[in-house]
Amino acid sequence: MSAASGHSVVILADLLIDGTGGDPIGDAGVIIEGNRIRAAGPRRRLGTLSGTADVVDLRGTGRVVMPGLVDAHSHLWHFFRGDVQVRQFDSPAYIVARAVRNAARRLDEGVTTTREMGTPENLDLGLRDAVADGVVAGPRIFASGMGLAVTGGMYGKQAPFRRQTMEFTGADEARRAVRRQIDAGVDFIKLFATAGIGERGHSQMTFEEVAAATDEGHKAGKTVAAHAIAADGIKICVRAGVDTIEHGKALDDEAVAMMRDAGVALVPTLAVGRTIAERAVELGRGAEVAENARRVLEVHQRSVRLAYEAGVKIVVGTDPAYGDSMARECELLVQTCLTPMEALVGATRRGAEILRLGDDFGTLEEGKRADLIVLARSPVEDIRALSEVEYVFKAGIAVRRPQAAR
Repeated sequence: MSAASGHSVVILADLLIDGTGGDPIGDAGVIIEGNRIRAAGPRRRLGTLSGTADVVDLRGTGRVVMPGLVDAHSHLWHFFRGDVQVRQFDSPAYIVARAVRNAARRLDEGVTTTREMGTPENLDLGLRDAVADGVVAGPRIFASGMGLAVTGGMYGKQAPFRRQTMEFTGADEARRAVRRQIDAGVDFIKLFATAGIGERGHSQMTFEEVAAATDEGHKAGKTVAAHAIAADGIKICVRAGVDTIEHGKALDDEAVAMMRDAGVALVPTLAVGRTIAERAVELGRGAEVAENARRVLEVHQRSVRLAYEAGVKIVVGTDPAYGDSMARECELLVQTCLTPMEALVGATRRGAEILRLGDDFGTLEEGKRADLIVLARSPVEDIRALSEVEYVFKAGIAVRRPQAAR
């Protein structure tokens, strides 16, 4: 089922969530022409449906149509649910094979766009292009390639992390590293600006290094995302002009005020901490690691609440070191402070906005790319319904539908 040029697909449902944050619309639908949305809204406003259209009529079933999900912080090369470890020295070919599998699974879960946040040896650039060319299935990928870290930084000699970073020392080398990544074809720049966890996190990059990297990225029209844990490093990143703070586990009042005033969004990635707390023993990490993860998660949730109350934009991303889903991340954000609708906006519109592509996708509006999903029930009533994906349309093509509808 696809919407080829000159042909329409119409999806009718009991509820439409358009991703703008507005109230859900009852007895509604979406008309797709080609890879774009021709109309979305109440059924009575869609007009006369073309006799050549494929109509998916789900009215009377409780089904909900909404935008495709935007995972604002992913690592497709990591392992996925059911796996228990990342082997430190997997070959590039093996890493790519795992990422191909994970990309297909993400798409099946309703993620139609993802921001890939640091991959060994720039492997995500090839995966991005393979998905775009239809060679493999997956979400639309925006890739950072290797993240940038100071010499000996991030987590020191831990091999999985060293493989996904390009190291530098000083502002001049920071500019050179950014230029190399831009030349390689990255979509945005990822900085590993701090290390550590929770309130024990600390800044590794100097202001001059972050500012030089950010300036170089912005000159090339690239956004800059900063892995930043503790407040001192976050403040350095905000003063230096980064566009998003990733994780932000130990914010303080000054940091969130700076982020709000500068328009810097927060991508918290809470769920990975919850998973470590719940599964550390199973994963061979030990009871002490589980207890520390629980403590850090509490700190992290306090930080998210602080940012939310200050008016910082919250964007949803998974950081799937343990294969957490967008549904699980949204559930934890709702448990922390967001309303279900705010979580849905963070998982759709805001993800597109931090990519500076809010005019192209992220909401169900006329002229936008036809990325949408159909859920079995309303996530506004129960955010866990976000895991009950039945249909996925990416750029007007049905890439998932129930077995009975095939």
